[in-house]
Amino acid sequence: MSSILDFIGSIFGYVLWFFFDLFDNYTLAIVCFSLIVKLLFFPLDIKAKITAAKSAKTFSKQAAIRKMYKDNPKKQAEEIAKLTEKEGMGGGVGSLVQMIFQIVSIFGIFRAIVKPLTNMFHINAEKVAAAVAKLPALANEGVNLIKGYDQLSVVKFAPSRLHVFDMFNNSEISDILDFNKGFNFFGIDFSLTPKGFSFFNIVWLFPLCCFLTSIISVYINQKVSKMNDMPGCVKLMPYTMMIPYLFFAVNTPIAVGFYYIVTNILTIIETFIIAKFFSPAKLIARSEAARIARLSEEERNISRKSN
Repeated sequence: MSSILDFIGSIFGYVLWFFFDLFDNYTLAIVCFSLIVKLLFFPLDIKAKITAAKSAKTFSKQAAIRKMYKDNPKKQAEEIAKLTEKEGMGGGVGSLVQMIFQIVSIFGIFRAIVKPLTNMFHINAEKVAAAVAKLPALANEGVNLIKGYDQLSVVKFAPSRLHVFDMFNNSEISDILDFNKGFNFFGIDFSLTPKGFSFFNIVWLFPLCCFLTSIISVYINQKVSKMNDMPGCVKLMPYTMMIPYLFFAVNTPIAVGFYYIVTNILTIIETFIIAKFFSPAKLIARSEAARIARLSEEERNISRKSN
């Protein structure tokens, strides 16, 4: 599993380093990376909105079916299946792909950030191991290493101890120096982990913003998708799903939390864009027209074959 995550982190690392090299700023690199992901998945996001709008529209009908056949679960399931087919419900696969990629992207960004020597600078394993082996000696000297993140510790302290990390060549040292300069947000070190600081420290602003932007994103999405008629448990589910991400933001470098914040903000913007140009009514109408056209084409094909 670790090797798979490192492979993903390495791919993400190439993309992040491209934008970092372009702007000399890691915050802009993360914003650009997040924007590209959003643009790539925009068609799936539209499809998910169609599904959500249709789900909201049919929930009252499903509730009536459950009430009518409350003593006959089999008939209840059959009627709901018929309703689902009639309404052209779908898009579950697209939503699943989105959810999987969201999880993969969080872990991929995490691996790219906490293992920059391997996944961003792509320095060979022998050099990385030799550099990490120097850390215990620095700890004995009283250097406050980044607990649990050896490669970040190497990157952070290498510029002030180049004689210790002499295994790196000039090009690699240059990358490390550039990374240190750009790995901050208005002077805040992106390698810091909120868990290691007092709640009143500014680094806790990142998990807090993760929480707030997540709440706002889910609330706006449900408003736009007209999910008011859905059961409370369905409406609450997206809020509970954000808990693991918030836990992640507290226990990992704030660069990871920043990625999550940017993704949430872009999702909010995207939701407004879809609401403006792809309203639920328009989405359902377009989907229905496409479904009817598809069914008509299938009927014509069957008719041709029978003749």
